[in-house]
Amino acid sequence: MASRTIIPRFLLPLQGPLWRGVRIPLSQNVHIRFASSGSKGPNSPSSPAKTIVLEKPARFNPPSHGSRLKRNHVPRHYGPELTVAERLAQNTRNYPGMMAPEGTWAHWFWNSRLLHTMITMGTLFFLGVATFFMNHAYNSPFKDLVPPISDLWNQPVHFFNAWKYVIVEHEKDKATKAQEHRTRHLDDVAKRRYFMKMHDIEAKDPVTVVFGKSEPRPKPEEELETAPMGHELPPKPVEEHTAEEPKKKWFGIF
Repeated sequence: MASRTIIPRFLLPLQGPLWRGVRIPLSQNVHIRFASSGSKGPNSPSSPAKTIVLEKPARFNPPSHGSRLKRNHVPRHYGPELTVAERLAQNTRNYPGMMAPEGTWAHWFWNSRLLHTMITMGTLFFLGVATFFMNHAYNSPFKDLVPPISDLWNQPVHFFNAWKYVIVEHEKDKATKAQEHRTRHLDDVAKRRYFMKMHDIEAKDPVTVVFGKSEPRPKPEEELETAPMGHELPPKPVEEHTAEEPKKKWFGIF
């Protein structure tokens, strides 16, 4: 009686016939190989694979784009060279996203220095005039007398006369305040000097504070005047010739 071998289920596929209870007879070619054993067949997975060798090219094929391009050889356009007529036609065409061609009104507008200077200076002049009048209308003590803008069309004479009066009075008030401030400053200086004189306080000179005050030497005439009557001043001793001592200098210069 032929013995039958049963393969464990965890080694068989899920849809194998043995899962369904069908047993394969031993007469069929069923190869059972354990994990510890190996096979030396030509198609076995443990056999060494052959090295793949690429075919040698017929010649060297360089890359289509070089690493660097030569100077002054960059193509400006793709296509044949332009003729003289085509180049002249390009100067009269208006391409989108580019400056207008020469000879057109748009080219004169964008490249006229005189026009742009007039626009700039006109804008600055308008801003200056507006700032001048707004300063009087908001910061002047006579801002209540400023006429409304509607009087410019209804009563232009009254409008300009009112503005003239406001500007003149504002300048007079500013000059008066400046004169009062200067007078107060002069009074404070005079009071300070009088106070220092009455209390025998000497004014501090910044040069004297830094370098000190040197005592003035009396002149020969003053010495004769201060000498007592009938007494002659003692003769000055004769100076002996001694070695000149080096003079002291401030900061090594003075």
